[in-house]
Amino acid sequence: MKILILSTKMPWPPKDGGAIATLNLAVGLARNGASVTLLTMNTGKHYFPPEDIPEEINDLLKIHSVIVDTRIRPFSLLLNFLFSSYPYNAGRFISRAFKLELEKCLAETNYDIVQIEGPYLGYYKQFIGDGPLLSMRAHNVEHRIWRLRSGEEKNPLKKIYFQSLARRIQKLEKSLLSNIDILVPISSADADEFTSMHRDLPLHICPTGMELDKYSTDNENKPPIPQKETDLRIFYIGALDWAPNREGLDWFFKSVWPSILNQWPWMVIHVAGRNSGSYFKDKPPPNVYQEGEVEDAISFYRENNIMVVPLLSGSGIRIKIIEAMALKKVVICSSIAASGLGVTHGKHLFIAESADDYLKILGALLQDPLLVKETGHNARRFILENFDNFDISKKLISFYKAQLT
Repeated sequence: MKILILSTKMPWPPKDGGAIATLNLAVGLARNGASVTLLTMNTGKHYFPPEDIPEEINDLLKIHSVIVDTRIRPFSLLLNFLFSSYPYNAGRFISRAFKLELEKCLAETNYDIVQIEGPYLGYYKQFIGDGPLLSMRAHNVEHRIWRLRSGEEKNPLKKIYFQSLARRIQKLEKSLLSNIDILVPISSADADEFTSMHRDLPLHICPTGMELDKYSTDNENKPPIPQKETDLRIFYIGALDWAPNREGLDWFFKSVWPSILNQWPWMVIHVAGRNSGSYFKDKPPPNVYQEGEVEDAISFYRENNIMVVPLLSGSGIRIKIIEAMALKKVVICSSIAASGLGVTHGKHLFIAESADDYLKILGALLQDPLLVKETGHNARRFILENFDNFDISKKLISFYKAQLT
């Protein structure tokens, strides 16, 4: 089977959820016998020299990289808002150079499947033709993210813009669902939302699979059971140039962290992620250690044991949660952050929506250190059973084969 994957950003290095989702599936498909070509935009925000991609990745994937300028330009955004019905978020990814490289790939190879990573690549459907089946792998329900953000936004002008953007993206998603052959959502919750917009589309739920051998817990230095209170090391990791992450962390430091410090003045939190320096600006809140963009996220996970994910808006699944669970870390997160994972509160992780929820959960973990170990073991077992990348990719190939017959 020959598969062409189109991506809006270079998936190497796989440091954020979108990059991990794109790269892992491409690698998993290749390891299951598919011939996989990855045509990716190489943007200023996520630029990586293609010649520096590791040999083991190039041995599995044929990677074509196209430099595309996707910077947000305020004047263009304003003109788009006033005079266009097309979402500005999608318009930023229209590129003549990318279109020409796509046409070149299609001329050189007869692909069975062209898989676009999200609706913002829907523009290129018109250049693909009737040969290959067109599949959209949806990392999120994009319009839902902006609808939720508009509900949380206090600035009236931003609120109006986010509401308009949500409507435009929903219109784009609905239109695209009528013009693709296959839908591959990342979670059952997203599948339900897409189905409500278009019911007659072949659909296969394909969560982000993990290369689980990278998440071994055999040689951890820290004991699995905290020996004293201060062994509970709280952490957060996420790209802080992504608005929903900033929004959630703002809420956490304003509404939750003061209550935690009032109860346990010795408690600290380690915050890592892209753009964390600019997020904190002059000075982080009390007892907050800013770690910046860590070189090795897995090592950062290993040094800590309680992960917080206070997400207020979003869709898809949170890959950082999967990584943490695979490493036996206790996760405390919002219901939105846990959406799509299929986890059980109190068994695989803990759901917290308020300061009181956080205080109760942290109090229970401090009172019963064995709960940290038990939850971590349950979390890892759940990930091993449900998120193995090879198995997930194999199921998608079987589904694709069925659509081709």
